[in-house]
Amino acid sequence: MSRSSGPFEVLEVLGDGAFGAVFVARRSDDPLRRLVAIKVLKKEYVSNAKVLHRTRDEARLLSKLQHPNIVRVESLIEVSGRPVLVMELVQGVSLKRLLVRAPDGLPASVAIECIRQTCVALHVAYNHAVGDDGRPLRVIHRDIKPSNMLLSIHGQLKVVDFGIATGQFQGRESHTESVVMGSRPYMAPERLDGASDTPAVDIYSAGMSLLELLTGRVLNLSINPTAHDRTLSEALVELRPDGLTGRASEDLRGLVRRMCAYEAGGRPTAQEVAGELQRMLDGMDPAHRVSLEQYAHDVVERLFWRRRQVPLHEAIQNLEEAEVITGVFGGVLEDEVREQSLGRTPASFLGTMAGMVLAFAVIASYKAMEEASAEPPPDHCSVKVWIPADAHARLGHSQLAVPGRLTVPPGPARLELMFEDKRVLYCPIEVHNGMAVRYVVERGVGAVSVDDGPATPCEVAPTPGGL
Repeated sequence: MSRSSGPFEVLEVLGDGAFGAVFVARRSDDPLRRLVAIKVLKKEYVSNAKVLHRTRDEARLLSKLQHPNIVRVESLIEVSGRPVLVMELVQGVSLKRLLVRAPDGLPASVAIECIRQTCVALHVAYNHAVGDDGRPLRVIHRDIKPSNMLLSIHGQLKVVDFGIATGQFQGRESHTESVVMGSRPYMAPERLDGASDTPAVDIYSAGMSLLELLTGRVLNLSINPTAHDRTLSEALVELRPDGLTGRASEDLRGLVRRMCAYEAGGRPTAQEVAGELQRMLDGMDPAHRVSLEQYAHDVVERLFWRRRQVPLHEAIQNLEEAEVITGVFGGVLEDEVREQSLGRTPASFLGTMAGMVLAFAVIASYKAMEEASAEPPPDHCSVKVWIPADAHARLGHSQLAVPGRLTVPPGPARLELMFEDKRVLYCPIEVHNGMAVRYVVERGVGAVSVDDGPATPCEVAPTPGGL
């Protein structure tokens, strides 16, 4: 029975896009065991020259865009004939996901600050990032929208997915295409006409995104200029965010109107937008101003740690192309796969293959999650434990490598959290059946919250340790 090995261990499915799937993974050859995000091109596009060119261009662009508000790319490698883009893992959620939780819009200060930071990133990408020849890269994103903005659990906004971006740099392989790429509600009118892209197309998208973040509404504006302006004006009439004075609300409506102007020449620059939004934030009523850090602590962190609701093998099985994992994540015991796949669908078979590539601790953790509904033994309790992606947990004699359920005796206990940087925290809890324990950071100190109640600080172990 032979075992093959791959360069990555996959831990989680982050998303399944048009051209590729994105995973949380660890590099097998990384002694630090750092987590990364990897985008794997789908099989059907491996021989598509245009998609391959754009993938390589995205990697080249992002490797040169070093800014806190832009996702960082570490490398572009090829595994089993497929391009794999290795990127910084952002521990956070998209603004689109936040809108699901807040269908009437985000707090005004949060929405405004997110777009302000997005515009700072756009300004840097177009004006200040330089290529190997020392010339500006002139990067235009061309797909700015809430789902391509991530807010981290630390309150930092990250612009992601430069897959259809355009720029002026040496070694560029793809040619600019304006009509067929992008998301319709956020696309500037001139893009639909096939005009050459300018930074103004990103400003239009940012304006439409700001309107959506403030109201929860997605506008589909007409390509007819009269109908476009009429619909936009009707939507802006009701835009009166809490915390802004009447004059500031009017200034905000005017700014969104200019950002979403039908004619590109009527739109402000990214730097101008960022400046105006900062002035609005500075003048906002403090009682209504919520910082991104506070919002991340109150909302984003909880959503992020709750995101893993589906066992890994099921998530991979549900991918449009489940075999995207073949060869990239390695480690398949062929005889066991054949035995477990009898009588199952091909998708289920591939899901089983994916589950087997993980370390036994990971498999056991997800198995525990799948069996969450099972009744614990009479003298034990079922405890759900949410832990960071860079930590393992031990409670009694049970261990977890990912969030999941443990079955342990009731009463006083100590939850041990062992981080990849060798920190170990001891967190006292009182075990009872059905409880949920969540790791949180309270004023810079690691703590645990039971059933989303008050946080109890954890004790730092006197000497480093780990599993």
